[in-house]
Amino acid sequence: MKVTFRQMISLDIPLLVSMEREIYPESPWSANQFKEELAGMPKSREYLVALDEIEVVGYGGVALLGDVADIHTLTIKQSHRRLGIASSMLEKLETWAIQRGAKALMLEMREGNEAAMSLYQKAGYQLISRRDNYYAKGIHALIMRKEVKQ
Repeated sequence: MKVTFRQMISLDIPLLVSMEREIYPESPWSANQFKEELAGMPKSREYLVALDEIEVVGYGGVALLGDVADIHTLTIKQSHRRLGIASSMLEKLETWAIQRGAKALMLEMREGNEAAMSLYQKAGYQLISRRDNYYAKGIHALIMRKEVKQ
């Protein structure tokens, strides 16, 4: 398996919405949310898809807000997890943001997602806060931050 990455395009949106509904049934992104994010590319946003041959197996996005970047989403299909795809995607998104002046990176992740917590801690993120009922009633978010080494 050779995974490649490319910029997300509008033609990807129907598949991504389907993946969102399957992976995050409580709070999936809509087609309009993806369209709004893509409209910010390339100036203040970067969205990528991960491909196994021609199959989209993951996606991620980051937004630059001043000198802080926010990892908006990072999702990998269940069948392709634990293969290093998320780590590679995160590294690419971070690099994009840092090259454009980010001094810190932040993200929200679902409380209880141990795989995501492990990924982000290994990448240098630290837990700074919690948002109750962020994704839906009873589904909380953990807020993490990483300072960019100068």
